[in-house]
Amino acid sequence: MKKLNCLFLLVATILVSSCGYFKKQEEPLDESKLVCFMAIDEKDTAWLSIDTSHKLINGYFKMSYGGEKVMDGQVKGEIKGDTLKAHYDFKVNKVDKWYRNPVAFLQREGKLLMGVGEINMIWGSPFFNDKVPIDYDKGRFIFDRITCP
Repeated sequence: MKKLNCLFLLVATILVSSCGYFKKQEEPLDESKLVCFMAIDEKDTAWLSIDTSHKLINGYFKMSYGGEKVMDGQVKGEIKGDTLKAHYDFKVNKVDKWYRNPVAFLQREGKLLMGVGEINMIWGSPFFNDKVPIDYDKGRFIFDRITCP
């Protein structure tokens, strides 16, 4: 009977501790760790704000193309070294349809360079092709750090 109680206690402990592991945890942005950037390329402007207080990055990304086409939404990903790779879930001109694209930014000389890469579809979601390097010199947007509003 004692063995059965110990086994039950062990299984219950594992189940209770694993419940938190499988929960999707949405952490709010920590304003004290919020970092903001802006890039301008001719008539086009992009804004990026990211919460850097956690390993997984949450943020907001908005691009305005000549003021006529506006793409805005949420960025989620992670920073490895000097590179931020994330997924960008966005709407175009506030139309009630969501899109998803991978994005990558490289920190160089105090700026963030938005990269361009080959995209593959895996199970209906776009990802950068790991076999083709992301080109940060071809990206249109070069972000300068700004004071967050």
